[in-house]
Amino acid sequence: MTRERRERRIIRRMLNLPTAHLPQRLGTPDGLDRVAGIVAHTTDVGVLLWAPDDPDESAQAMADPVPNVILAIQRYARTRGCAYVLVDADADRVDDLPFWEW
Repeated sequence: MTRERRERRIIRRMLNLPTAHLPQRLGTPDGLDRVAGIVAHTTDVGVLLWAPDDPDESAQAMADPVPNVILAIQRYARTRGCAYVLVDADADRVDDLPFWEW
């Protein structure tokens, strides 16, 4: 890899949230993968969710509505400089976001 190519690498921050910040229908395996209007992928450790630069603007451009709980998580991530959210069962709960006991 050339030096020029190495210098163009971008490192992105990731927020780690527990599945408790999602209602059960979204927090189960593949739950986020099936939601229209968001980019999420199931991994070995949880679900990786992309947080657009401007979640509200991105949601308005979608044909299907983005669930409010997802928008809240994306906004929270972006205000903390995170481009991604890893949702997994073992993460610590965040008091600033709604949560569900399931």
